[in-house]
Amino acid sequence: MKSVIARTSSPLARTPSMNDEIVGFEDVIENLRKKLLNGTKGQDIISIHGMPGLGKTTLANRLYSDRSVASHFDICAQCCVSQVYSFKDLLLALLCDAIGDDSARRELCASELADMLRKTLLPRRYLILVDDLWDNRAWDDLRGCFPDANNRSRIILTTRHHEVAKYASVHSDPLHLRMFDEDESWKLLEKKVFGEQSCSPLLRDVGQRIAKMCRQLPLSIVLVAGILSEMEKEVECWEQVANNLGTHIHNDSRAIVDQSYHVLPCHLKSCFLYFGAFIEDRVIDISRLIRLWIAESFIKSSEGRSLEDIAEGNLENLIGRNLVMVTKRANSNGKVKACRLHDVLLDFCKERAAEENFLLWIKRDQITKPSSCVYSHLAFTDMKNLVEWSASCSRVGSVLFKNYDPYFTVRPLTSRALSISCILLNFKFLKVLDLEHQVVIDSIPTELFYLRYLSAHIDQNSIPSSISNLWNLETLILITIPAATENTLSLPSTVWDMVKLRHLHIPNFSPENEEALLKNSAKLYDLETLSSPYFSRVEDAELMLRKTPNLRKLICEVQCLENPHQYHVLNFPIRLEILKLYGSKDFKTIPFYISAPNLKCLKLAFFYLDSQYLSETADHLKHLEVLKLYYVEFGDHREWKVSNGMFPQLKILKLKYVYLMKWIVADDAFPNLEQLVLDECQDLMEIPSCFKDILSLKYIKVENCNESVVKSAMNILETQVEDNQNINFKLILIEELD
Repeated sequence: MKSVIARTSSPLARTPSMNDEIVGFEDVIENLRKKLLNGTKGQDIISIHGMPGLGKTTLANRLYSDRSVASHFDICAQCCVSQVYSFKDLLLALLCDAIGDDSARRELCASELADMLRKTLLPRRYLILVDDLWDNRAWDDLRGCFPDANNRSRIILTTRHHEVAKYASVHSDPLHLRMFDEDESWKLLEKKVFGEQSCSPLLRDVGQRIAKMCRQLPLSIVLVAGILSEMEKEVECWEQVANNLGTHIHNDSRAIVDQSYHVLPCHLKSCFLYFGAFIEDRVIDISRLIRLWIAESFIKSSEGRSLEDIAEGNLENLIGRNLVMVTKRANSNGKVKACRLHDVLLDFCKERAAEENFLLWIKRDQITKPSSCVYSHLAFTDMKNLVEWSASCSRVGSVLFKNYDPYFTVRPLTSRALSISCILLNFKFLKVLDLEHQVVIDSIPTELFYLRYLSAHIDQNSIPSSISNLWNLETLILITIPAATENTLSLPSTVWDMVKLRHLHIPNFSPENEEALLKNSAKLYDLETLSSPYFSRVEDAELMLRKTPNLRKLICEVQCLENPHQYHVLNFPIRLEILKLYGSKDFKTIPFYISAPNLKCLKLAFFYLDSQYLSETADHLKHLEVLKLYYVEFGDHREWKVSNGMFPQLKILKLKYVYLMKWIVADDAFPNLEQLVLDECQDLMEIPSCFKDILSLKYIKVENCNESVVKSAMNILETQVEDNQNINFKLILIEELD
């Protein structure tokens, strides 16, 4: 028996990403696996090239995620290059996988990051996945970061271009990925349509004929499977699909994507085309996508269901049709957290959106502009273009800023904030102004009365009372630039007149006038997410919670100048599911017990806690599924006692930088726990032995803890696997790299 030893920043780093079924290429996989594990003693580069849609990335991910392959290497890291890339972005992605995330690292220049990566990799055997390499220049940028220590380090590289694959090769010849054979084509189609079940004999003939019509291209097969999955499992329906495919002589990917789009219900077409506003190979945050869909009026209300739930259903529908790829799901409930589109699909969305006057991309070097813009949505890569185009865009409903450099905001400001006021008069019907939290604006555009979504950076410590003029606003995201983050931002009481607000995100704000807020009878019944208010008194927290009775997610900072003699029970909104409480970073006691009957996820950071507090709080949190304690100091001699019956529904428990020595857990505590994560818990003596008997436990992750914790984790692994026959249990040990 051997434990799984992971030396990357995440236990999901070698989990196959996206919703691609891994079927076929068994001969190719076995050949490449041998090259990764054996072959030359020096560094080798496994280059995979071929046309779009062949499954290069899926194949590379299968090799990268293979447990027998990953356990052979000390470090596993990956990055996606794409046609337009940031060298610094690639280095940060690789370093994050190799030695964990560190926000301070983003302040370093590319040459410093490259040197750090080179020194990290030099003494160790590493496996690197470089996906979607477009030209030799990009490889020249990266190759110097991958030293050859003659220790069988390996690099997997995917590219569309044979010349690039050949240029990067060292020992092994580039692999030109073949098409699927007929048997593989049918197996993939059957797997995507029927899952673990088999196709009925009545449909097998027409199904195999359809698979053959896809010209042995995996992407085409997957897209057609998405069409079939939404149809009745009847011969007549499948024959209709076969006939439609037969009308396209070449049956290329574009034609099949067109068919997939054609059969989409009307309410999904706008949602799908909207993906054309995003940059290729960029992971898309689902919560942000859904807020945009709602602001754009793509989501229609239905009695008994929230707009967010309907939007999530639309997304799952697109995923089920294989038009959208999942890159991350929540561990606790399986909901999609992030996604992306295949390049072929993204290109289709951009082209079709332009054809239908739905969306136009305006690139940095695009000078020609029409006398009158007929597009509903405009996406810019340079704010100078926004000023130039504004005169011809009076009826545009959305302005979206997309910067190819994700670290745009951390750069020093070299010019004045964008003067929004000088261009907004031309956008009188604007509904969405999404500057991707990256562009600093000189003022809040309170003249845009139709605005539903606003996201930008501001360089101010207060918000004007005239913001209530934006009475249609549903999402307000204002991020203060680093120079302004030290002070609490003042929020005017007029914000509470904006009754359509659904999502309010302003860092470290406090009400401008508590008395005015108290007298104001309006409540924000639609507000679902709120971050990040600052509370210096329990009374202030109670007041704001009364004004937001339907909150589902709350992130806030609380401070208590003195430890309370007795705790006050603070009743949170009954619908609240996610609560994140941050202290003032000097370990003060939370001045209240938390009562939230439907809370699913709780994060506490920078607080002084004791067993009594957690016991009393647990009595009010019977449905809690996720508990995260970060930078928490325990009282009672750094001891935490967990009694029977506590946290009955808890699935995920994460302790990071927790000052805890002795952890006493009753045998019947945590009866449904699935994941335990211990990160930088240097003082902890051991993991309680009762974790051996929790049959629901799926994995324990231990990162940078002492040897006694590692030893107790190994003992739990042995009992779970050998005695309890929990063959799916995993132990992930992450060592700190020197």
